Amino acid sequence: MIEDIAKVNRPILGEEIPLLIFRAFRHFSANYAKDLIGEKGANIIFQNAGKDLGKELSNLVYDSNIEKYLDNIKNFVKDNKIGILIPVELSNNKIILALDECITCAGMPNIGQRICHFEVGFTAGLVEAFLHKKVKAFESKCGANGEGICEVTLEI
Repeated sequence: MIEDIAKVNRPILGEEIPLLIFRAFRHFSANYAKDLIGEKGANIIFQNAGKDLGKELSNLVYDSNIEKYLDNIKNFVKDNKIGILIPVELSNNKIILALDECITCAGMPNIGQRICHFEVGFTAGLVEAFLHKKVKAFESKCGANGEGICEVTLEI
């Protein structure tokens, strides 16, 4: 799917859009999904969609060396203005990755909840593609929850 959606034909408007427009699409879609299927269902859909994207992206950035793979992911995330990926912990049973300047919530006021479900899935998909096994992923910090930065914890 990435190959198809990467094709852009906007000779006048170009490829970039304001972050406000992305967030409007993202957050209104999430709220609409919550109204239709409930909060838990909407969160699962966004997380699973993110996981599928992460797995597909892994094909573009894959390297058998974990450090090189992680560098490729960090560069992709930064180059595409998703955020700044910061490895916090890499161990045999846990990976914690922070995302500063998160595309979904950086700068938002504290709304008292963690909302970066897509990013959780995205991270899980990238890690599962590398490890070739399922991981448990959850958002352990979120800028929209007043925690200053987003953070995904993955239990291996």
